[in-house]
Amino acid sequence: MQVEYLVRISLPDEGWDVNMLEEACWKAGREAGQKLFTLALEQRDQEVVALAGGENKGKVPRWLTTRLGNICFRREKVHGGNAGGSYPLDKAIGLQLRQRATQWVQMRGCELAAWNTYRPAAELLSAEIGDEVSHGAVWCEVQKSGKSLRREEDQRRESVFEYGEAFAGDGEEREIVVTEMDATMLHSQEKDRKKLTVKLGVMYSGKELESETAKYKRYRLKEKTLYGGIEEPDEFGEKLYLKGEEKLCLSKARHQLVLGDGDAWIKNIAQGPYFMATYQLDWRHLMVKIHQTFSDQPKLVSELIDYLYSGQDEKMLSTVKLARLLCDDRDKNQKIADLATYIESNRDGLYGSRSLRDSVEAKMVLVCSTGAMEKNIDTVIDRRFKRHGQSWTNEGVNNLLKLRTLWYNKSDWDAFWSRQQSCRVSFSPN
Repeated sequence: MQVEYLVRISLPDEGWDVNMLEEACWKAGREAGQKLFTLALEQRDQEVVALAGGENKGKVPRWLTTRLGNICFRREKVHGGNAGGSYPLDKAIGLQLRQRATQWVQMRGCELAAWNTYRPAAELLSAEIGDEVSHGAVWCEVQKSGKSLRREEDQRRESVFEYGEAFAGDGEEREIVVTEMDATMLHSQEKDRKKLTVKLGVMYSGKELESETAKYKRYRLKEKTLYGGIEEPDEFGEKLYLKGEEKLCLSKARHQLVLGDGDAWIKNIAQGPYFMATYQLDWRHLMVKIHQTFSDQPKLVSELIDYLYSGQDEKMLSTVKLARLLCDDRDKNQKIADLATYIESNRDGLYGSRSLRDSVEAKMVLVCSTGAMEKNIDTVIDRRFKRHGQSWTNEGVNNLLKLRTLWYNKSDWDAFWSRQQSCRVSFSPN
């Protein structure tokens, strides 16, 4: 099929500049694009109606939001015949029932909403296509796309962990895969007004220097993989494992290291039946607790930290317990008791990274702090979900978070939208 449309631009004989030329060319290009779009649809409509047979009932208009703007085209309504529906053109060009936007507009709206609040996202999308799109329409598309992504995750988890289907990553063996996990709280819109707990996991197989010539050395995570959600710990751990298996072949890795801040759910995932990983407590969290507990005893703080670094965990714990016996202050005594409990419950994770030093060549990843996780909590969650005045529903935050974490892997993002091409409905223009 070939369609043609002649376009011209008009400029004054004198006095125009490059900005006027740019504006004239942009408008002409958009006009030409819209006209070619409708001409191609009209020609295609004639072809498919002729093949469909049946009784023609006349032309019916339909609006579609495209990257060229809002376009209205007319197509023939057919009764009977072999069209498989009332509008043969819709079926021929892959338009779904009630679909009001092209896939590019759907995808771009979700992408902009992943980085901006909904009103600015709609304004940016409107500016890009040259026609207005409401923030409510962008919100609706995010919810639909997020639910679709969650449904895929649920189906894969069910097939593996409920029905026992085999699932193994396709790739090479890694020497080590490091997983860092953490959770953060968001303001809730729910009736009980309880905070929403959002969990995030980041996986990587190593670190590499970003620049050989930079004044300060900075490293990037190799094969970085993200997964986030508000699921319960067991479900989160299973879905995180499947993501890691898909991207990093966890089952083939010679070693696995999981880092956490001491919360029991992280340790349970690390030492559960799927990861079976070496667990490492984040020392930064432990040192913060030591400083907070003994803020008025700097010498004791220094002594406890020295014990930690020198591998004398028994001395560190006994010193904390002795300090509790000597403390008469009721409130401080409780703080010391909490610190002792924290150390005891995470004692097997104090030197997890050190235990791998003799068997892992990539020493750089054998860290004792969740620095990568802290950075990703900030960039992935805080910068989008903790802006001033924001509060969320369970559905709202989960749907958007799935899309936001997916965006960080371009191939996964493109693959998801490719799968949605023939089965999605979308939002309508204003």
